[in-house]
Amino acid sequence: MVELYNRHKGILTAVIIAFAFVIAAGIAFNVLVKPYAVYADGTKVEDPYMISADGKEVVLVKDKETAEKVVRGVMKNYIPEDGVIDSIKIEEEMKIENKPLFVGVKPPVVMTAKDAVETIIASNETDDPLMHITTEAKVDIEEVVKPEVVYEKTDELFEGNTELKSRGEDGSKIVTNEVTMVNGEEESAEPVKEKIKEKPVDTVMYLGTKERPKDTAWADYSGSLLGSDNGMRMVEYGLQFVGNPYKYGGTSLTNGADCSGFIHSVYRNCGYNVPRMGFYKMGKGVCLAEAKPGDVVYYPGHYAMYMGDGKIVHAYNSRAGITTSSVHAPGKILTIRRFVD
Repeated sequence: MVELYNRHKGILTAVIIAFAFVIAAGIAFNVLVKPYAVYADGTKVEDPYMISADGKEVVLVKDKETAEKVVRGVMKNYIPEDGVIDSIKIEEEMKIENKPLFVGVKPPVVMTAKDAVETIIASNETDDPLMHITTEAKVDIEEVVKPEVVYEKTDELFEGNTELKSRGEDGSKIVTNEVTMVNGEEESAEPVKEKIKEKPVDTVMYLGTKERPKDTAWADYSGSLLGSDNGMRMVEYGLQFVGNPYKYGGTSLTNGADCSGFIHSVYRNCGYNVPRMGFYKMGKGVCLAEAKPGDVVYYPGHYAMYMGDGKIVHAYNSRAGITTSSVHAPGKILTIRRFVD
């Protein structure tokens, strides 16, 4: 064994020297050739810092100060302009630390602070955000305060009727909301305080108290309007067809209509889908003394449309056709119904 060692002593010595040289060369290479990262333009950065969230690398920047600036910039983006911040926090566990680099590996890309902030914010608007930033703030919102309606009684109007005396004006108030947002999206808003900025001005309505005369057989003043409109529009439309024929069961304003068909077609052509019959059950009841153009007057077996000034337009009969008459011509008035006002 000793003889064998002596025989190959020179070879072993050479191998040991060569191995030591390789190790020394490797150490020297790592010392002389340091790994680095690069900017997009190729500029080298030897000791970059990474920002990580829950152990996942988010972005790489040149140094610790830049990393801290990026985090502040991202959080600042989620601060509401018109609000007082109560708290702002990143839900993930954040770390700012040196990025390990290795020789022989493609250099990772370093971002500027501006690009890093924009990258994170863009990611946070996707379904897989890099961070979840929760902001709680008090935000003031100006809201409209609608005026109240108050009533002033008058015997100038019939009982139950109303008329505008003075139109109100909107006011405003400042409502303070406790708002919770995640990545800028509102999760909840709870009002915690409000303050009147400008008081609204009440709308004042006259409310009639005058007793109605007994000028219709059915003293039924119940019901509700079909819409807000000017009844004279219906009268003017119906008057175009005066002189056209009466036709029992008809609804044609040119070729022939009966009394209910005339009312039905006039209102339909003015935008109201009223039924063919049964007008005495519709709208709101009024007395003759308060009748307005467009009101429907019901007699035993007959309908007409009030024109004003004690006159009506209607499809009277086969002899008169569509014509105008005195409101009392068809006989006893049972009820008058108002569809629009």
